[in-house]
Amino acid sequence: MVRKEYQILSDFIKSHPQIVINKSEISIPSEVREEFYRLFDDVRRAVVDEHFANLPIDPVVLSEHYLRIEQEIVNRLGLERIAMPVDLASFLRNPREGLTRVLYTKLFDLLQGKMELADFEQQAEQDLKSAASDLYRLGYEMWAALALINMLDPDQGFFVDLDADYKPVLAELKEIAFGRQAHHPTIRIPEFVIRSRRLDQYVAVKMAMTREISSFIVPYTPPVRPRKKTGDTSQALDSRVMLLYLNVTPEDIPVVAEIYDRKLTCPDFMIEFITEGEFNDPASLSEVRGRLEMMNPKLGMGLLLIGTEPAEKPEGIADNMHVVAAGFDSSRMEPLLERLV
Repeated sequence: MVRKEYQILSDFIKSHPQIVINKSEISIPSEVREEFYRLFDDVRRAVVDEHFANLPIDPVVLSEHYLRIEQEIVNRLGLERIAMPVDLASFLRNPREGLTRVLYTKLFDLLQGKMELADFEQQAEQDLKSAASDLYRLGYEMWAALALINMLDPDQGFFVDLDADYKPVLAELKEIAFGRQAHHPTIRIPEFVIRSRRLDQYVAVKMAMTREISSFIVPYTPPVRPRKKTGDTSQALDSRVMLLYLNVTPEDIPVVAEIYDRKLTCPDFMIEFITEGEFNDPASLSEVRGRLEMMNPKLGMGLLLIGTEPAEKPEGIADNMHVVAAGFDSSRMEPLLERLV
């Protein structure tokens, strides 16, 4: 099917000499552009269809669970939407269409003569499997984080902004975007605050990138206060850590970190997401323990496995690490929330 669709696209290009595609130039005139991209997309869909059933994960199950929890959170808090990077949103909302995005550049490489068809087919399969695994992980993190928020039974939500004096203040929450915050080169703040009926208190939530955690701990004061760096990571396709701050009040919203002044507010609880492979890898667990020691959460850390929990826990699990493998059964995450009571 892939070769058939590719032949149709190739024949269309040959029959329209005004289309120029070679190693140094791509020119698709407007009068043929719509039909070109229709055929171009047919090739990409054929590649995805060929490999979809053999992906190492099940994106359809993830999509169904994610869309359900997304709608529930949007309805609960009266939001306009849950925002995220386009590649992840496409994958979660329509996995087959989302995966076609992975093939855009490679298919043009093939058309430009930069690779042979057989090489394209082999590389496309590898790229799809790799991208599907990466996007599944990020999508599962989205589902799990929203499910945990939903289990806190929120009835109000607020965006955390910075006032003119760079103090955190509550503002209207129109959408949730993990990693979004007001621009500031050195201040890192929660994305939003919810009022939890379950805990009968306000809870601040920060979804920091996993690799960002080490930047919160600065060994020495920089000679010059940074000016251009921003703390907004909402467009980054990256694994995240959930930081929870309890007993927040509108008048006292925590600053997670002030990098220039070398100040850190330890969370009450933090949750990391980890694959089975990472869980059984001593080096990966050592990195998790390092972040646990850096952030020093008062109630410890939840370690949420993306997959099934092994019969025996590997060495390197600290006493204040609480391991849970929930699958898509949010009730199995109860032990994590019980730590907050």
